[in-house]
Amino acid sequence: MMDKDTLPIPYEVGYGKPPANTRFRKGQSGNPAGRPRRAKPKPKKVDTGFGMKAAEEYLRLEAYRPVMVREGEQVIELPAIQAVFRAMGVAAMKGNRFVQKTLAEMVARMEAEHHASRIELFGTMVEYQHKWSEEIDRCRKAGLPEPEPVPHPDDIHLDPNTGEARVMGPQTREQKKRLDEALARRSEAQEEVNYYADKYRRTRDPERKARYLEDWHFEQRMFDIINDVVGPRYKAKLINRSYAEGSSREGKTLEEIKKDKRLREEYLG
Repeated sequence: MMDKDTLPIPYEVGYGKPPANTRFRKGQSGNPAGRPRRAKPKPKKVDTGFGMKAAEEYLRLEAYRPVMVREGEQVIELPAIQAVFRAMGVAAMKGNRFVQKTLAEMVARMEAEHHASRIELFGTMVEYQHKWSEEIDRCRKAGLPEPEPVPHPDDIHLDPNTGEARVMGPQTREQKKRLDEALARRSEAQEEVNYYADKYRRTRDPERKARYLEDWHFEQRMFDIINDVVGPRYKAKLINRSYAEGSSREGKTLEEIKKDKRLREEYLG
């Protein structure tokens, strides 16, 4: 152990100059029981997804990163890319000719691409519908089992005036499976409605009558929930509909469910 008499150079002990034998050693903490050092932040891992490059995902993250923008006396939050477009719009309205030209070209190009994609989709759906309609007609005439393509040609709605093509039914096998399950439950609800409606009309006991009406309304609402969400080709008319207080109404059940938390929990889990 060294003292001030054995140091290679003169060393005066005093304020800010502790004895050599009590000084901290290099690389050793002076407060080992104190707060641990903060871990260095690791770069965020990016899920690039199938066929996507990391740089594209980073660009997307930056484009949709929320930023605060002042508008008059208000501060609002917008995705970064929207804030950029808004700033371009403001600059264009203030007379910046370069921004005006750039913005106009961007909008024109976007609308042209959108129109082209709609025309292409419309043509594809026309060809698809024609092909499967002919095949279904051929099987019917030949007495063969009808094919069940997904989407079904009868679920495709085409508007030549607007170029709009919509599928009003299942578009995948999984969606078709869920639709079949829902339609089966709707059929079950119709049977239950018939049963409880008959029981309600026959009984004279007030307690039983109230219980049958409650069950009747439950199954009627289940029928309406399913019937309101399926496409036009799959809709059905409920037989033995109740119009008593507390019963559901055709076409209004989803709106009712949205407003009533109790009904959502009871019917949608």
